[in-house]
Amino acid sequence: MAQEPLVHVEHVTKEYRLSQERTNARALIPGRRGEAAESTTFRALNDISFTMQPGDTLGLIGHNGAGKSTLLRVLAGIVEPSRGQAVVNGRFASLIELGIGFDQELTGHENVFFAGDIMGMSKSEIRGKYDEIVEFSGVSEFLDMPVKRYSTGMRARLGFAVATAIDCDLLLVDEVLSVGDFDFQRRSLERIREMNAAGAALVLVTHNLWAVNSMCDRVILLDHGRIVVDGTPAEAMKQYIGEEPATELDPEAGATFEDFRVPPEIAGKVKIDSIQAIPDVIRSGEAITIRATITVNEACEGVVVMSLFTSERAVFAERELGPSDFLASPGTYIIEAEVPSVPMAMGRFQFRIAVLPQDDRHLDQIFPAALAVASAEMKIDGEVLARPGLKLRTNWSVQPVSQQPQSGQ
Repeated sequence: MAQEPLVHVEHVTKEYRLSQERTNARALIPGRRGEAAESTTFRALNDISFTMQPGDTLGLIGHNGAGKSTLLRVLAGIVEPSRGQAVVNGRFASLIELGIGFDQELTGHENVFFAGDIMGMSKSEIRGKYDEIVEFSGVSEFLDMPVKRYSTGMRARLGFAVATAIDCDLLLVDEVLSVGDFDFQRRSLERIREMNAAGAALVLVTHNLWAVNSMCDRVILLDHGRIVVDGTPAEAMKQYIGEEPATELDPEAGATFEDFRVPPEIAGKVKIDSIQAIPDVIRSGEAITIRATITVNEACEGVVVMSLFTSERAVFAERELGPSDFLASPGTYIIEAEVPSVPMAMGRFQFRIAVLPQDDRHLDQIFPAALAVASAEMKIDGEVLARPGLKLRTNWSVQPVSQQPQSGQ
């Protein structure tokens, strides 16, 4: 007997009526002068159908207004379809608007029970999860304070902790990964992965293509309410941005991974063992050094390239070509790229070093076909001194690992 789908979406269409109905005294006048203006219909979702099994991981991507959040709200039961049906055969946790169910006058402690009750958790279940919720949220010192005095980040952390404390079959996530600081985002990813590993299916809506690529086995690309692609991350993203994605760095998994499109004959020849930004916090205009340890297992022809990305993975600077001669000699090397001045705005950025095949550099593409890629996080405090597209002046050095880098680099 075939297993019943966890999620069954069948021919779902959602329409919104757009009109300007008169609400003043003129609406009482009979005839044309008193009639409501003609209404138009906006179709947010158009004949959407798909199923999910327990443990599936599905990403929803598309431009703003494509219907991603509307579809997630249909699954959560917040929005009712105009036509069709969406059935979830199990318990779900909704991470759509973190902290939206909090009572602003209640304390953090009281809101843990209030929000948990709204989500369908019993009092005993909440008490059993209470310490875990408080520890994950990081707001233990403020639990006796009314939530209205919490910062946006504090409300988001507490909301996420409550929402993910529930034992569920399906996790619905909408742009949660863009909330909070880097450490909170990292821990949120870990928690979502843990829930999925325990058997919960995942539906993730986000503009963060790294998160979709690293967490989802299947991706639906929506455009004007219709499904354009329902397939692998590579298939959906190739349609969406014109290129297949590279497997991004997991902050907790180390600094080495292989790109989607690495030809089998060159895979494994080069490994990036580590990468770091020195220092990892600077002021705009100050110097920074990116240090990577690279092991050449087998001589190859390639080139080292350094790229600079914003936290949203947008290319910020022109690519910098590094040294390549060392790739012809097996061994372990310390590669340093010193940037004397980083004239950028405040924010979080990411330097990425890749070793690319000599005959396939793809220097004009966002996702290079790489032998190995690794990334280092960097934070900048200061004024806006430059715009995207700047050219970094980089000083490169290479030394065998048996030799120590020169001081100050």
